[in-house]
Amino acid sequence: MICLVTGATLFAQRGFYGRDVRLGFKIDPVFVNTLRPLENGIEKDGSGFGVNYGLMADIQFSDSRGAFATGLEVQHASSSLLYKDAGKGLYRDEAVGAEQSYKLKLQYLQIPLSVKLKSNENNGFRWWGQFGTYMGALIGSRLDYSYGNTSEENINAMNKTNKLNMGLLVGAGGEYRLAQKTDLYFGVGFENGFTDITKNKDWKDDKVALNRWALRLGVFF
Repeated sequence: MICLVTGATLFAQRGFYGRDVRLGFKIDPVFVNTLRPLENGIEKDGSGFGVNYGLMADIQFSDSRGAFATGLEVQHASSSLLYKDAGKGLYRDEAVGAEQSYKLKLQYLQIPLSVKLKSNENNGFRWWGQFGTYMGALIGSRLDYSYGNTSEENINAMNKTNKLNMGLLVGAGGEYRLAQKTDLYFGVGFENGFTDITKNKDWKDDKVALNRWALRLGVFF
């Protein structure tokens, strides 16, 4: 509902303080999701696939060779961790020293904020690069866990996961003009998380950040 209302408002205005606004839809296949622990005794235990989808908005610079890029998107991520330290992990007391394996499945409502610079157009094609940040609000968190002969799947972990995710956003790619006001958008992007994903008071694991590599695919209208 938020996406639809925001999109309808932007489509109706098509401008922001006198600057042109380009609008589009995107779907980003995420081929690397990695939970990165910053403390000994915890290891990355595999990378999962994911996807981002939602609205894009480029508030154009006056020369059309750059834009302030933002939007509203839903982010799906999953990745696994292996806790070898007996004093860490969500089920450390029950595991009694055994290694604990966790797979987190996360969903965020995310707003990217970046500056996008573009090359001159040549035969309908131009390159772009972007640099900025993103802010994500947690809307879903589930986990699978196992230790010894005990395992369970799809446990609600909203109360064990921090509600905000922020980080560095970089990307590069191209655009190809399909029609007068329709551009195909493609590229690759990297998200380097700054904030802790797991609540330290529950997991006793210092800091675990989320890093992601994704393809950028979309259409501007």
